[in-house]
Amino acid sequence: PHHCQTRRRDATTRSSAPPSPPSIDPAVCEHDMAGLNMEELSALIRSIIREEINAVMGKLQPQLDAMKKDISDCSDKFAALEESTNCLETRVSALEEVNETLRKENKELREKADRLENHSWKYNIRILGLPPNVEKGNPTSYVAALMNEIFRDKLQQIPEVENVHRVGPVAKSGQRKMIVWLHRLALREEILRIAKKEKVLEIRGMKSWIYANLTTETVRARASFREVRNQLWKAGVKHRIIHPATLILTYKDETKKFTDHLFSRFPMISEQDKEKTNRTVNSHAKPRN
Repeated sequence: PHHCQTRRRDATTRSSAPPSPPSIDPAVCEHDMAGLNMEELSALIRSIIREEINAVMGKLQPQLDAMKKDISDCSDKFAALEESTNCLETRVSALEEVNETLRKENKELREKADRLENHSWKYNIRILGLPPNVEKGNPTSYVAALMNEIFRDKLQQIPEVENVHRVGPVAKSGQRKMIVWLHRLALREEILRIAKKEKVLEIRGMKSWIYANLTTETVRARASFREVRNQLWKAGVKHRIIHPATLILTYKDETKKFTDHLFSRFPMISEQDKEKTNRTVNSHAKPRN
């Protein structure tokens, strides 16, 4: 018992130096342990564990302090980033609103410009197929005489040509389309009607085609109906395009107008089932009253 009491006093009065496990003599261990009751033994073990923990924590404390500082710095940076993100979100929202406004204004201006351009071209027709330099430097006189020969027996009046010029890039055949400015709108419409009916006009050994002179936007809008119009032709559904780019479809004594150019992407026409065609057209296109 005397040895165990001495060892217990030594354990409780240790200095702050890191403790080392007590050296126990195996020969006297059993005799010493028998002299300790369970309460004293538990207190001794707790004391030893506490000292060990304090020693380890003393070594780890600088690292923990450094980690706390890093975490504090990261928190400050995160707060700054969050504030910056909120600011950016506000600016992006404002830019989106401005962009949407500009997009609508741009769309309106483009449509207005296209309408004005189409209006300024309403007296024009476009002639394709004339060989290069066939006009010999005087396109107005040449085309005036050519139109007189072509439509002399088909029109009540001789077409009056105000001006003629070639435009656009040179095609593979070496030709450039020719723009003709007519004097009378009624004669222009009659010429286009005859050209659409006859398709190809032959004169002086040349084949030529006459079309309305439309803007690029209008031509693109009409071309977007090409796929669905091919399917409508195959299905025998009556339809036509009116100015500037509106598809008129007549089926089962019902006529509708469509201006949504995207609906032409949908396969709507079936030769075996025209009823399905009508339902599909109605579901994919927006009718304009």
